[in-house]
Amino acid sequence: MKSIFVRDFKVGNRIADFFVLRKKELKEYDGQKFLKLELGDKSGRVDAVMWDDAEKFYPRAEVGNIIQVKGSVTTYKDSMQIKLESFKKAEGKIELSDFLPTSEKDVEELFSKLKEIAFSVENRYLKALLENLFDDSALMEKFKQAPGGKLWHHSYLGGLLEHTLRVAQICQKASDLYELVDRDLIITGALVHDIGKISQYSTTGFIDYSDEGRLVGHIVSGYEMIARRIEKIKDFPEKLSLKLRHLILSHQGQLEMASPVVPQTLEAIILHHADEMDAKAGAFTHIIKRDKYKNKEWSDFVPLIQRFIYFGEDEK
Repeated sequence: MKSIFVRDFKVGNRIADFFVLRKKELKEYDGQKFLKLELGDKSGRVDAVMWDDAEKFYPRAEVGNIIQVKGSVTTYKDSMQIKLESFKKAEGKIELSDFLPTSEKDVEELFSKLKEIAFSVENRYLKALLENLFDDSALMEKFKQAPGGKLWHHSYLGGLLEHTLRVAQICQKASDLYELVDRDLIITGALVHDIGKISQYSTTGFIDYSDEGRLVGHIVSGYEMIARRIEKIKDFPEKLSLKLRHLILSHQGQLEMASPVVPQTLEAIILHHADEMDAKAGAFTHIIKRDKYKNKEWSDFVPLIQRFIYFGEDEK
């Protein structure tokens, strides 16, 4: 669909292409109204301004929509911007991967590895639950495409799948190291701990929280989904259900981090740290890939973790 991305803009380019509308403002300068938009695609963001018919076009600008714009690339205060002539809502099939960052890994390969881990579970009740989930093709398609976060970690299409697989792999290793761990329980918990994120985020044009994500949150959404499916499995042991639901509710580790309860089983504390390790390692990896360049040894200050990240010297 797209023919040019923001990162490839050069002053003077004529633009007739598709972008996601991220922000809009109707402003005034020297007695004249103008429309200021922020547009974006998977490669970056750019401001756009429209001086003619600004008030007429303002109601047509719906944040989150993919729009087709016409204009030209100019500069303002040393930054590129698009001088808009017109725009309209895009029609037809939209390739979200043009507008949203996407996992660098093969999603189907990741999913195959995830299923292999799931099918290694031997407990017949947990196995039935996982089969119920994996047989739901509509749910699994959403799971494969969902991001794992909005800004901090795995914030791209396929991110939830990538994160879940890595957490399950860490928990597999832990079950080999610690003799008292219930392997089937911790693997199942790892596979479903973030399943509520399927409904937490909206990915219409950029990653943002859905209404359910803001009002309910992924922990409660995931808990409710798994609880409903457990109820449909005949004679599912109540104690097993309780321990699995505890894994979902406690996986963020602390009450101030939105966990309704803190980890209180061996499997729960391991799952929490596996989740935390992959989230932090994923975030650090993203910053290193994004910011490291020749002769730069440190990242910019990262407010979310209140620190700089050391890259080290480039090897000769």
